[in-house]
Amino acid sequence: MKKKLSLLILLLLFVTILAGCNLPSQTQDDAAVSAQTLAAQTIEARLTENAAGQAGDDQPGDDTNTQPTDTLTPSSTPEPSATMEPSSTPKPTATPTEKPPCNQAGWVKDVTVEDGTQFGPGDTFTKTWRLKNTGSCNWNDDYDLVFDSGDKMGASSVEDIDMGKVEPGENVDISVELTAPNTPDKYKGEWLLRSDDGKEFGLGASDTPFYVEIEVVEAVSFEITGTNVYACGMDTYVAMRIKNTGTMELESKGGSVKNMDTNAVTIYLPWDTPFTENDDDCPPMGINNMEAGDVYWTTWNMGSSSGVDYKYEVTLCTEENVAGDCYSQTKTVSIP
Repeated sequence: MKKKLSLLILLLLFVTILAGCNLPSQTQDDAAVSAQTLAAQTIEARLTENAAGQAGDDQPGDDTNTQPTDTLTPSSTPEPSATMEPSSTPKPTATPTEKPPCNQAGWVKDVTVEDGTQFGPGDTFTKTWRLKNTGSCNWNDDYDLVFDSGDKMGASSVEDIDMGKVEPGENVDISVELTAPNTPDKYKGEWLLRSDDGKEFGLGASDTPFYVEIEVVEAVSFEITGTNVYACGMDTYVAMRIKNTGTMELESKGGSVKNMDTNAVTIYLPWDTPFTENDDDCPPMGINNMEAGDVYWTTWNMGSSSGVDYKYEVTLCTEENVAGDCYSQTKTVSIP
């Protein structure tokens, strides 16, 4: 910028000198004035132009004595912090489900003959299990029921079963005809299924057998489970608590009573309504039958007896007037 200004000043001086040297006096003067005026205007215009340009061109890096004023940088408005997205609960990784074996069963329930059901010697019955096909293959009529262990109860080692087509997830009832053994006791028989390709299988992955469990008791039997002595009017009564542990209904009572001091025996006549609901009914309320498993009381009128021990032989029968099948038990009772 300084170089440009110096050149303009030199140009103005040159024009002034030239005008003074070459023009007549008046004309020269006017011309000189005009030239000077033109030169001054030119310089003024240049100066104005340069001043404007200088104002725009001055930068902190220019070779000037003035230190640039620090421009305050406006503080930036802090950007809002990003809202944290709630962490999603990680979804459990799906565990591949193992395919069940081709043949596998699950137990649903005992349709008939629950565990511990009582039968008389030689009684026949049908045992039915409800099973579920928990495998991956269909069952069909070529599948068999096979005896595994325990008590066979008159069945064959292999029993044909008609069950049609049983798809995975479906239930089926499987039955077998059995006969209770002749000796009173508890019995259990275990069974498996056998597929059409000869593979034996049972319940669950361990092929556990399913079973039938019964108790064989005498067809006519009972237990005396308690006694009571009480007064009814002027007489003394002895009551005995009876449980029918057999498989047949009991309908009548007979028996005898022995005086343990004198050995005298009194025979009781058949009683067609031998049972009561309570141990001290007065007079005794007659109930004429006792189903298998029922519990009632039966009584004897001992008159005015006291201070004597008596041995009772109690006989209960399946028909009235001490007829049909009968069973007897004995019990000694002290009358105070």
